[in-house]
Amino acid sequence: MFLVRNKEKGVLAEDRQPGTPIGPWYDDLNKLTNEELMRMYNVISTGSYEFAKNAWYFPIGGDQRCPIMIAKGYKLPITSNEMIDFQDIALGLEKQFKEFVDAWDYGKITTRDIENAILELFEVRSIKIIQD
Repeated sequence: MFLVRNKEKGVLAEDRQPGTPIGPWYDDLNKLTNEELMRMYNVISTGSYEFAKNAWYFPIGGDQRCPIMIAKGYKLPITSNEMIDFQDIALGLEKQFKEFVDAWDYGKITTRDIENAILELFEVRSIKIIQD
């Protein structure tokens, strides 16, 4: 369990360090819980998974989930019913995290940008990650 110091969204912008990516995608990332951010951070920092782009609706031919799907903990659909559910979930997440999804799909951000943004969000939320 993390102890978290809550801050208002308006204060978040004032706490940004110079050189930190700023944009609507960052605000979308800030919508994720600490657990979801940690899940995404772990996948990025270990290099254990290559996130898909433009794979929201038809993840055919392997595991093709974007960073938001990973953060939310959604697994690869196996059955046709799971595929239908996956598509419905993907549509909802795409609307909720539109700026992040667009920035990711169009190559405006990299996994390094996301990793740095997550570390900053943890710092702002008073969660420290110790890197080796």
